[in-house]
Amino acid sequence: MDTPTLARITPGISRLEETGLNEYDAIADVKIGPVKASFKGKLTLSDLIENESFFLNITQNSKIGNVAGKVGINLKKLDANQTELSFDGKANFSGTLASKGARIISGVASSLTKQFFKELHTEIEARDFPEIKEDIIKHSTRNSISMSHEITIKLNGQDKSVTVESRDLLVDVLRDKLRLTGTHIGCDTSSCGACTILMDGKAVKSCTILAVQADGESVQTVEGLATNGEMHPIQNGFKEEHGLQCGFCTPGMMMTAVDLLQRNSNPSESEIREALEGNFCRCTGYHNIVRAVQHAATNM
Repeated sequence: MDTPTLARITPGISRLEETGLNEYDAIADVKIGPVKASFKGKLTLSDLIENESFFLNITQNSKIGNVAGKVGINLKKLDANQTELSFDGKANFSGTLASKGARIISGVASSLTKQFFKELHTEIEARDFPEIKEDIIKHSTRNSISMSHEITIKLNGQDKSVTVESRDLLVDVLRDKLRLTGTHIGCDTSSCGACTILMDGKAVKSCTILAVQADGESVQTVEGLATNGEMHPIQNGFKEEHGLQCGFCTPGMMMTAVDLLQRNSNPSESEIREALEGNFCRCTGYHNIVRAVQHAATNM
């Protein structure tokens, strides 16, 4: 495979330079939810058996983590006019990359693999390879090359349908596609809790959930707390006890507190502080936030 073709069909590659026989230095631009980054790494083709199979190997090492991936590509000649293409791959992540969560990384890896074969399909279509075009098309259909999915969620009590990509994070879909911007993005490590929502009544960080995982689920955001214009007790508690300053962390704080109060209607101060450990506030000393939750507990 020539260098320009390999660069063209490999997702995210912005630069590819041949350094040896079937060895390449590469720079890839990858987006994982709100995080965009450029990675330097190496691509190698190995175990080449002409017209039968080869492996595409990816290695990358950086301060934010390491990646080692391997995709096997097989061509099986069925008869004089038909060749079947199949593929299988796996990748190992470590460091900060792995801390993003196995489900997110798995979804991104799956999407990138499908994108690779979509581009390979396009490349073959553009060339005169009639002996494998038909089977490539069949294979693409069987493996659902399209990365778009139609999902339906019960959002703040109403059924909502939206088209998402495999790699879309729930927080991005809520903010960018459904325009519910009360759910905030405050970090890129799932640490701050500003993106907390309720899914099936339980507090979850929506930056660690793929949108496709919410299909068929019940989701409540901060916009769904008030009823008929009347504030929820937790909202009133934050107002009365001055439980906010800049307000950026407040939606996530309130959603976590609602989950706590649904499980424990009369929590102690230590139980409140323990429940809020996954929510960061960079403005206050948390004292008024705890009092706001206590205020809400007396009015729920």
